[in-house]
Amino acid sequence: MSNKKDRAFTVRFTEGQFHHIAEQADRAIMSPSNYIRAAAMRGRVNVILDGKSVARELKAIGNNLNQLTVLANMGQINAVYLEQVHDDLSKLYDAFFALADKEVRQ
Repeated sequence: MSNKKDRAFTVRFTEGQFHHIAEQADRAIMSPSNYIRAAAMRGRVNVILDGKSVARELKAIGNNLNQLTVLANMGQINAVYLEQVHDDLSKLYDAFFALADKEVRQ
């Protein structure tokens, strides 16, 4: 079966429906098209957590970690096991976006 999307439906929504779908797609870190497609094919889309807020928190943690790394390299602070913290954060970040990417492709 080809993954080429060469067929289309035209669907009309009320203003409220449109905004609800857009909000749910945004929470799921999906485009509205992918969200509607996933909902139609699976019967529903389960958004376990707010992906955008998790991504924002991960970015903030990463920024703080980078600031600490700069200060440690300048000799202004002493950091212990900073490499392990960075590795763990990188793994978490990669796993999160792998899940989001997998959801978008389905």
